[in-house]
Amino acid sequence: MIATFSWTAPQFHLGSLLVVLALAAWYLEATRSGAVPASKRQRWSFFSALAMVLIATSWPVADLAHSTSLAALVVQRLLLVLGAAPLLMLGLPDALAARLTRPAPIDWLVIRLARPGIAIITTTALLAVTGVPGTVAWSCQNPWVAALMSLAMLIAGFVLFQPILDKVPGLPKMSPLGKVGYLVAQSVAPTFLSFAWIIANRALYSSFTDQRRVLHISPLADQQAAGYIAKLGTFSVLWTIAYIKFSKMPNDETAEQSELRWIDVERSLDRAERRGQFVKQTETKQGEAEKE
Repeated sequence: MIATFSWTAPQFHLGSLLVVLALAAWYLEATRSGAVPASKRQRWSFFSALAMVLIATSWPVADLAHSTSLAALVVQRLLLVLGAAPLLMLGLPDALAARLTRPAPIDWLVIRLARPGIAIITTTALLAVTGVPGTVAWSCQNPWVAALMSLAMLIAGFVLFQPILDKVPGLPKMSPLGKVGYLVAQSVAPTFLSFAWIIANRALYSSFTDQRRVLHISPLADQQAAGYIAKLGTFSVLWTIAYIKFSKMPNDETAEQSELRWIDVERSLDRAERRGQFVKQTETKQGEAEKE
């Protein structure tokens, strides 16, 4: 285990603090330029997300999550997936989001992960792999694995919310009704592990110990609490967003068409140019092969 948890001996997580400070400094420098100014609302969103990241990866949440309590691990996951990830995305001005996703490998990846079906599968896979007993036990033994799990949770959140927030330019946008259906599906599929936590008649995670001493509950009760927290937390956030999307759905179908932005056109031209270069290179290689 990383450490035995104690309420009387707080642990200082220097790495988490340095990462958050580095991201804050980068954001201030990136948005200081006149080309990518950030509004007050965007700054509030970004720094609120950094605060959530710091809470999720610091004492006591992180220490409980990787030594003592499955329920604490679920709280950590909810903070990162449903809190920090969307707020980080909302905090990025469109021009800055476009710049971050412009490199060809990143753009190629987000094009595929932004498809609703692929997004659901990817989110479900990430939450499942990082939530099974073997991976959790590994994270309890190795702090680097615990850090990678936190990063995977942020990535899962980015993938989950991209079809809703449309931060990557030049991608097809879902209709409001499509977003409602997508959110409902995302609230169900990625939380299937919580069913096992609730209905199991024994504790499944031997890596968690001292629940009785630290939290005054049994391991099984902690596991069941984790299941209910996962379900209620996910449903309450995603269904609330779905309700807001549904309530704001325009009556006129033509009103659902989003306004075309220049950054969308620019990204589409970039992709077309890359496809043209790829076809040209392929034809050149075929011609050389035929000559040989």
